[in-house]
Amino acid sequence: MKENNTYHEGMEANNLPDSLRVNPFDVPKDYFKDLNESLIAQVKLESSPKEIRDVPVGYFEKLQQNILGKVAEEKLKDQIKTDGFSHPDGYFSSLQNNILLKVTEDNLKSKVTQDGFETPSLYFNEFNEQIAAKIITDNLKQVVTTDGFEAPNKYFESLTAKITKSIHAGLPSDLPAEVPIHSIKRKIPWNKYAVAASLVAILGIGSYFGFQNSTQEQKNLTHVSDQEIINYLAQTGNSDDLLYVAKYIDDEDIVGTNGKIKDKDIEDYLKYTL
Repeated sequence: MKENNTYHEGMEANNLPDSLRVNPFDVPKDYFKDLNESLIAQVKLESSPKEIRDVPVGYFEKLQQNILGKVAEEKLKDQIKTDGFSHPDGYFSSLQNNILLKVTEDNLKSKVTQDGFETPSLYFNEFNEQIAAKIITDNLKQVVTTDGFEAPNKYFESLTAKITKSIHAGLPSDLPAEVPIHSIKRKIPWNKYAVAASLVAILGIGSYFGFQNSTQEQKNLTHVSDQEIINYLAQTGNSDDLLYVAKYIDDEDIVGTNGKIKDKDIEDYLKYTL
């Protein structure tokens, strides 16, 4: 093995040993790039209290387990690119409305203490039995597809005949199978129609003449002025009738109508009313 001798007098540039040809002041890669952050972290570490820098209890006992867990976590992150959490479509677009609805719901719950739903008496005491019975029923329906009740072929077509036969079998033997039905026609005499027609004719004639008389009376009253009617009622002494008629008569109607009434008409009217 050749040993380099550094202890010699020849120190010219071309005669330097190999150990002196390497720069002893070499820095790691990106040293100055991260120097600022490293200095700040070192200053914070030096200025922190001593108790913060203390090692937790059992730190070194669990150090290997923590390191292995961290390595396994990094491997899983490399294998699984996503975290497994996803949100539905349109989640963030409707997020504001959902939050407002939730706030409104909580506000209503604080004001309304009861939800309005009540369970029947002894509901939860029989709840387990009801669930078990429902499960058994569903399992039986899967095993047995039909309910086991079937009607014979053409059962309903012949049902009416069988019922009729059973009814006749229970009746006494001396009764006829079918009882004949006879219709009775009533004879109405013609004289009843004649009496009814006579009554209708009499009522019609009486109504006609009564209508003519009432029409003639109304025509006679139209020729009497309102002032004459008031004067007559004042003479008879019935103040109620006078007040009733006076409410529906205007002064304009009274003026100009007195000269048009004939004495004969007034005389006929007074005879008719008296």
